[in-house]
Amino acid sequence: MHLHYAQHRRARRIAGAAVAALGTALAVPGPAAGAGDGNALDEAQHDDPGTYALDVVDRSAALEAIEDRPDVDPVTFGELVESRSGDTAACGDSCRQWPQHLDEDDRWYPQGLAGSEESRWADAPATEVLVSAWYRRTAPDDHAAVDSALKFRSTDDWRYRNVPLRLPVETEDGWSTEPLRSHNGGVAWAGPYLYVAATDRFHRFDLRTVMADDEGFFLVPDRTYVGVEQEPYGIPRLSSVSTDWTGEPAIVSAEYTAEDVAAEVVRWPLTESGELLVEDGTVGSQANYWIDQDSSIDKVQGVAAADGLYLFTGSAGTLDLARVGTQEDRATLSWGRTGEDTHIPEDLYLSGARLYGHTEERGHRRLFWAAREDVLPSS
Repeated sequence: MHLHYAQHRRARRIAGAAVAALGTALAVPGPAAGAGDGNALDEAQHDDPGTYALDVVDRSAALEAIEDRPDVDPVTFGELVESRSGDTAACGDSCRQWPQHLDEDDRWYPQGLAGSEESRWADAPATEVLVSAWYRRTAPDDHAAVDSALKFRSTDDWRYRNVPLRLPVETEDGWSTEPLRSHNGGVAWAGPYLYVAATDRFHRFDLRTVMADDEGFFLVPDRTYVGVEQEPYGIPRLSSVSTDWTGEPAIVSAEYTAEDVAAEVVRWPLTESGELLVEDGTVGSQANYWIDQDSSIDKVQGVAAADGLYLFTGSAGTLDLARVGTQEDRATLSWGRTGEDTHIPEDLYLSGARLYGHTEERGHRRLFWAAREDVLPSS
């Protein structure tokens, strides 16, 4: 057990009130089971800048070598978006359903979620684009990743394009690629960059470097940010991520824990161009917090943040709102449910008008949303 788990303080139990009805096909109004304990989100005991760290692996030379191969062509992000051909279906006024072959697949699972409005990228398409990250299991009951992909979907017609993710590998004949074996638990979009969480690291993809070969479009990371063993907490655990431009710009990561322990939330500093801030070859954390182990925030699958308010989805079909060190705006809502059945909600994406979520359970894989004003407290 890590030191901070044992030392994390317990606070008196108080109820977290539901602040809104979500009004979507998969989100139902009313409080979810289990109320919050004290301040559900607190500053960690050790929270100085740089408490957590990431080393930078520069893959740009390999990426350029792959781009120069005669069997590879560059593709603009606009061309990728225009090429969308996969159909989705409505499942309510605020819900879209994946086609049956994706909905029923027993090895490919959706995880991370992001969108172009969180990017602040000047060259993003005029119409909002969502990106859903998927990973492929070794076997239906073996969660180890053997492949991964992103699916880009535009909100104008809800059609999508699948883009495999590949990792560069050097061979006797030069640089080639292999499938990126990543769980893809979360995605954050900042500037032209997508940051994909892979448990103990981020893979960064530059959307200005999309490529195509005989098998179709693909993306290769230009950077990988690898967690560093750092006292007193060790390697950061990067389960879900989002971009937060309010306050000090940051990529916000949250940890999934299956045990009754205090999960970590970490802010990673961003530059205005969307790059993680690197000093002496390392990205140091901007700030880090604890989710109270006694609160209703449990088994976190998704995170979003804005103006000091943090949102967390849980495997049991919950959406929790919390601020650091206070009960202000604290609430627990139902999320990712139809009736009493939860379909395992995953990552979150907070746009200017909506809060988006999606679910991973086979037969119930949906993208759904609620109006931002119906979820976030009024100012």
